[in-house]
Amino acid sequence: MNCNARHKDPAAYPGGGRTMGRIVKSVRYAAVLLGTVLALQSPVTGAQDVIRIAEHRSVRLDALRTLVPDIERELGIEIRVVEYPSPALDYFTKLVTELRSGNAPDVFTVPRDQQIDDLAAAGYLADMSETLAAWDGYEALAPLARQLAKATFDRKSYVVPSILAVEQLYYRKDILERHGISTDQPADWQDLLDRGRAIRDKTGHYALLFPAGLTWGTGAYTEGFRHLLAGSSDPLLLSDAGRYRLRSAGVRDALEFYETLIEEELTPIEPLLSPEPWIIPKYEMFPAGELLVTTCGTWCVVFDWGPNSRNPIPDLEQRVATWDMPGKHGGRHVMAALVYGWAVNQKSRSRVRARQVALRLGSVDASIAYATGLGNVPARLDAKEHEGFAALVHLHDAHAQLTRASAVQTTVGSSTLMAGVARATESLLTGREDAAGAQELLFRYVSNILGDEAVEAAAR
Repeated sequence: MNCNARHKDPAAYPGGGRTMGRIVKSVRYAAVLLGTVLALQSPVTGAQDVIRIAEHRSVRLDALRTLVPDIERELGIEIRVVEYPSPALDYFTKLVTELRSGNAPDVFTVPRDQQIDDLAAAGYLADMSETLAAWDGYEALAPLARQLAKATFDRKSYVVPSILAVEQLYYRKDILERHGISTDQPADWQDLLDRGRAIRDKTGHYALLFPAGLTWGTGAYTEGFRHLLAGSSDPLLLSDAGRYRLRSAGVRDALEFYETLIEEELTPIEPLLSPEPWIIPKYEMFPAGELLVTTCGTWCVVFDWGPNSRNPIPDLEQRVATWDMPGKHGGRHVMAALVYGWAVNQKSRSRVRARQVALRLGSVDASIAYATGLGNVPARLDAKEHEGFAALVHLHDAHAQLTRASAVQTTVGSSTLMAGVARATESLLTGREDAAGAQELLFRYVSNILGDEAVEAAAR
């Protein structure tokens, strides 16, 4: 009961002012005494030192739970792991829902670097810039990891990098050699397409897969389109003002490459229009030798074709090899993505502790634990000196690529951009549009949703 709510002026009553003053002093003293007793009873200050971490998928949960005891002991806190749903889309949907409602855990991962800008601009992510700059592991991060941890709209860092996906072209070396088809690194797009034509003509099977279409979702961009854009005649997706350049020559180059694959029957079409378009080409056709070249990342040697996958490729390291993605007019590149970087909830009541936990999850020990089960590579270059790195034989070459890996930078509205790419490539798969029409569809979709100010009106 609030005394002042009934008696707004205690001094109006005989002895009221003196009595009220004694009561206030007594309450303050009791509060101080109680706080002292609680502090003496426990080194942990209470509920604010319980840190909740969102995680999903059994392999990720298993990795996290191996790390929790040491982090709790080191920081003197309690960690509660909150299991979110799988797959990644369901995880992200629940995460955004809880961030909007203010109920999200203190620490969580952002699935892809392209999603950082949208979450940060919405005010969901705590600024980690000063925390990372003062961290003894910061300089050990691959330069690309440091870059991708920043939002493009304000250049502040919002996640602690832990693992990266290194993405290249994976091909069936055994089948190409059997049919006398060159396994040399393709020199340019023309060389890659000619190799695809040789595969089609000599084996009767599909040659090249670049994910596309509505049902592939964000993968139509992350696993397909961006590989082509990066090697196009105009690879910059953003203007100097931070607007999307969707009428550029580079975007047209990428869509024309898709168009060629479709028109010349170098890529499977029907599977890409199915509800789960990755299953038939990635999990069935590639292992069976009915698809010979596909974009993929380091995770594929574990989840897609490894011993514990649904359709493993025997003697995988001898039968499957990688090429860099060639550029349209020459050159070559390896793409990398910052996957599942650790972020802190801006509305966390324990942001200081949460930041400390996020840093521990960016340690080499943590990155090795996650890389072991996921097939992605540690974001820190000094991970190769860790005793556990030796067991990750299939990741050594990919980890060594981090110093030269590249990425295509996006900005706020990336989810809309990726949805637009899925729609544009779907229009090519179904034959509704040619490359020019698909490019205009992409431009209109993004500008209609994000507004004209988000896109550059004309090619420059």
